[in-house]
Amino acid sequence: MTEYWKQCGFYWRPLGGNNIDQISGHCYQYTDVRESGGKPEATTIIVDLGKFDNHQALGIKNSAAAVPDIREILHSRELNLKALFITHSHPDHLNGIIHYLKAGYALPPLFGGKYTRMILEELYDEFDVPSAARPEFIQIDDGSVWEIGSLKIEVLSSSHTCFDSYGLILFSRDGTLYHTGDMKIDGSTYFRKPTNIKRLKELSGQIGCVVADFCGITEDGFAYREADTYKKLVSIIKKSGKKKIFIPVYPTHAEMYIIAFLAALKAGKNVVFYGDKDFFGYLKLIIDYGISFEKLAGKRIRVLFGPREELHSLNGNFAVIGTFNDIGNYFDATPQNSLGIVTARTFFNPLRGQFNSRNIPFVDVKNVPVLQGYGHGFLGDYEYLNTLLKQPLFIPTHCPRFIVDSFRELAEYIGMEIIRPTPQNNNLFKICGKQCSLVKTVPATWLVVDYGNGDAHFTEVWQKPTSGEGFLKRTFSARRCKNKFKMLLHKRQTKGFEHGFKKIR
Repeated sequence: MTEYWKQCGFYWRPLGGNNIDQISGHCYQYTDVRESGGKPEATTIIVDLGKFDNHQALGIKNSAAAVPDIREILHSRELNLKALFITHSHPDHLNGIIHYLKAGYALPPLFGGKYTRMILEELYDEFDVPSAARPEFIQIDDGSVWEIGSLKIEVLSSSHTCFDSYGLILFSRDGTLYHTGDMKIDGSTYFRKPTNIKRLKELSGQIGCVVADFCGITEDGFAYREADTYKKLVSIIKKSGKKKIFIPVYPTHAEMYIIAFLAALKAGKNVVFYGDKDFFGYLKLIIDYGISFEKLAGKRIRVLFGPREELHSLNGNFAVIGTFNDIGNYFDATPQNSLGIVTARTFFNPLRGQFNSRNIPFVDVKNVPVLQGYGHGFLGDYEYLNTLLKQPLFIPTHCPRFIVDSFRELAEYIGMEIIRPTPQNNNLFKICGKQCSLVKTVPATWLVVDYGNGDAHFTEVWQKPTSGEGFLKRTFSARRCKNKFKMLLHKRQTKGFEHGFKKIR
């Protein structure tokens, strides 16, 4: 086949977000080819460059990370790479940048939000990336529009679990595409902009394809609202009657730091921020971003940032927010005076063990799912988006391939059109309006990173199932996924019987 950059068209290729059995290491290529001066000229952008979480399973000793393989794009003059857009600051969308720079690669200008820039600068310092090697950073915001080669790119805010999370509208002569980034519909965000539904409504019917974050598609209804998470925390704290409340938070999820703090404030609890270096690093970024916990507290409660000697001044009445496991000796936690509220599914398993060993009562997301909040849209979010955008073609990302395959029957029933075949890394697709056709299939590779002498070294590894169905197998297997979608389909097929009618055609 002739090289695609010699044929006019709008192309999409996943390089890290459509794994066989994993959901990390996100990276997507968009190439728009137009005739210029009688010959084809390409404009390429990359969206996200993250790290692969389960790199140890790729079998390279001393691995520090794994990253999507973008070397072809970096080396190709014909593809004409112009920019790298970063949807948000989470490691699975961002941290690959550091490893490429440490391996000696030059990257194009980076486009991202203020908080993303702050995270990057912390990583640059942590990894000793010289100033001269740091790419130009161009700050984006909701509503900003950029003309890059033959593409026009509009930035839309997205509800997620960190500041400055964005989706992108890509305008090509061959069609308009919405790249959601990590997104939910929830508009009840705190100190962050929600998903820009108003602009999506304005583009309704014009957007032909949606490259969609399907991480939460297996859950019915809308993603949990942050306002509901806040209300539940307040309710649990007040009803417990306990003086000491322990609320562990996932370190990269800025929204939970804030929601937990506001809930403690509402319940009249002094706050102690306490955790490891990683926790305090993210807390400092939140404060530097412009969130003043002391100002929010006013004179209603006291706020401490971990010093032992001041605990006695709180009269035993406080909420501890952080990433911690050592609660007993430090805070004198007992079954009589303490309650734990666990806000992440697996991250705090050791803490559950401590609560149990000390007979301290606790609630967690297994029994009260809304406590976790959620940064990804559920099925209801995408049913809403499907109606709002007048039935676009959905191109799923951020989920294992088996989830998309299992979802197809339910998607057809509810009128959601899903791309065929199911995309996997390194497949090349051509987009035209609401059409997206496979034009090239090439086996995907990952680059496993090790730091033998201080610089990054890459080892190429073919993509393969990393452990049966990857680390998801212990939480959401292919069989469980298939059964879940069958149940949701049955629920929709029989829903009418609750109202005394049934579908006859």
